[in-house]
Amino acid sequence: MRNVAAIYIVFFVSLLSSSAQDTLNLNKIEKGVDKYLSYFSGENPGAVVTVIKKENVLFHKAYGQKNIETDTKLEGNELFNLGELSKSFTAVAIFKLVEKGKLNLDQTITSIFPDFPAYGDSIRIQHLLDHKSGLANFNPQEVKSNDDVYAFLALQNKAIFEPGSKFIYSNSDYPLLVNIIEEISNKSYEEFLIKHVFRKLKMDHSYFIDEIANKNIAVSHVKKEDRYVAEMPTGIILGDRGIFMNATDYVKYDHALYINKLLDCESLQKIFRVEKLNNKENVSDYTCGWALMAKGGVRYFWHGGSQGGYSNLVLHLPDTQTTILILTNRNDGYDFLKMAIYIAKLFDKDLKL
Repeated sequence: MRNVAAIYIVFFVSLLSSSAQDTLNLNKIEKGVDKYLSYFSGENPGAVVTVIKKENVLFHKAYGQKNIETDTKLEGNELFNLGELSKSFTAVAIFKLVEKGKLNLDQTITSIFPDFPAYGDSIRIQHLLDHKSGLANFNPQEVKSNDDVYAFLALQNKAIFEPGSKFIYSNSDYPLLVNIIEEISNKSYEEFLIKHVFRKLKMDHSYFIDEIANKNIAVSHVKKEDRYVAEMPTGIILGDRGIFMNATDYVKYDHALYINKLLDCESLQKIFRVEKLNNKENVSDYTCGWALMAKGGVRYFWHGGSQGGYSNLVLHLPDTQTTILILTNRNDGYDFLKMAIYIAKLFDKDLKL
């Protein structure tokens, strides 16, 4: 993509009717996004904002700095650490194994790992996907790999609550899913995703954290004492983190995720809880790396993703097949869901969220 620091807004006649196009003032939309992204512009660590409708990119713009220490501006094609947006990919891998008949969501940890402590008898794969497992959180200062996560869990003698009884986040859930994927598939997690997702979708700018040396990454920035410090990404725990990609590759994934290109329709209905969300009631649910919500009859799926000096968010509106992707290379807090909804409303003034 050439000079992607400039804005690229493309409309497709097959996608939008002429009357719909007339209602969208592209200059006004860009100014609206620019105003909201002023905090990420200029000499600040930046952001890349992408708006997708079906497989078409309606808006793609880079803001701010790729690396404040070298005064290098973001162009929009850089790799970002997806952080917890990686969970969705892990869930897709699990469902691929389910579709192949190699795994069942009701299987317990001990049915896969017989040497796991007895408390794993009541923890099912679905509980891990839903963050309802009761697994203890590990200390990231002490646990450095997926094997370390397993060893930590093997030292525990019970779950911290009855599995399935409530939603409580555990940073152990998705790393353990990686161990399960590798055990059942006889492939590394990286090999499995490369074969079944990256290569299948021709995602040529998607990598794991141990592959990013000399790649075009948006350097992470951590705020320390009121100033940003550029830091190289670290950590090799996979499952809920560790995937780097650019917005162009995420567009490919986004489109494939909602049709039967990666998974069959039955799997997609389970991931996105279609039956539960279609009743028009207000809903808040979580599974497979997605917060699934409905408000006033409007369905929306979203997830934030942060790690080190990166903070991101993806918002999907299934009723209009619209996705807002926000990737940033800074770690200071910001209400990215509010930002994504604001941007979505610029493209759909009738959106009621």
